[in-house]
Amino acid sequence: MKCLVTGATGFLGTNIVHELLKDGWDVRAFGLPGSNALYIKELPIEIMYGDITNLRDVEKAVEGCDSVIHVAGDTSWWKKRFELQREINVTGTVNVAQACLGAGIKRLVHTSTVDTLGYNSDGIADETWNHYNYAGTGYNYADTKREGEKQVLDYINKGLEVVVIYPGSMIGPYDFTLQYGRLFFDLRDGKVPGCPKGGVSFGHVTQVAKAHIAAIQKGESGQCYICAGENITYQTLFQTIAEKFGKNAPGFIMPQSIFVAYGYIMQTLSLITNKPPEVDPGVARYMSVKAYYDSSKAINTLGYQIIPVSKMIDDAYDWYIDNNYL
Repeated sequence: MKCLVTGATGFLGTNIVHELLKDGWDVRAFGLPGSNALYIKELPIEIMYGDITNLRDVEKAVEGCDSVIHVAGDTSWWKKRFELQREINVTGTVNVAQACLGAGIKRLVHTSTVDTLGYNSDGIADETWNHYNYAGTGYNYADTKREGEKQVLDYINKGLEVVVIYPGSMIGPYDFTLQYGRLFFDLRDGKVPGCPKGGVSFGHVTQVAKAHIAAIQKGESGQCYICAGENITYQTLFQTIAEKFGKNAPGFIMPQSIFVAYGYIMQTLSLITNKPPEVDPGVARYMSVKAYYDSSKAINTLGYQIIPVSKMIDDAYDWYIDNNYL
């Protein structure tokens, strides 16, 4: 059986490629031209380059495949990229669904995010939570992922089987894009002035990757599965990482108002430097709430496993060390 993985040159995509090979799949990896394929290029797979926003590129990529795992997406919080982010996360997703339908591919596993659900300010959200409260906050990533997810699910009515995975925040090996690597560096170097007041649900990237593969055979079309994990505050996360370096995380918990104001400053500076901001107002608002999730459905259906955050951090730290990032 042959599986196409879009976004295969990213953090999660690379992990999925490795796990597919372990399971005996024939793999075609699809990535943007010029993207970093260092950690998959020596594997016994086919690598194809193209643009997810170009339907013809996607049609070529899906040819001859039995299943598709669509991971490609833009997680940027740089306002300059917002238009492109929408094109990738919405138009690109529709292109994948359309290409799958045209090629007669039976099942598409779509990588969404728990952020498309919103958050439960009074506790923990699951797949039935239906109160999207990031609307109007400037969190463009969640807005565009939510729109793309809605459109891809519409393809079920056209005959395509679609299963959606909702990853939480992820930590683990192959983080060469430094999703959380920068935080490791900054805590090591004492460059973190304070901790956001919010919290988040963390999944081990390897387990999230395995859940995507399980969704091909065990997932139910039209169903969505949260693959998150421990629900912890950012302060706890920062402290656990800092302890890897024999240090303490900052004790200052940033009020949302201060963090959002800082986001506006960084956003303005990015116009001058033409470089992505460290944070923008939308992400500052996002990181100021406790967004906690329940992964029971994925555990029961897909065999998903929750790994302690301390173990995730250990695995990421070891990978950074082994690959000369730390």
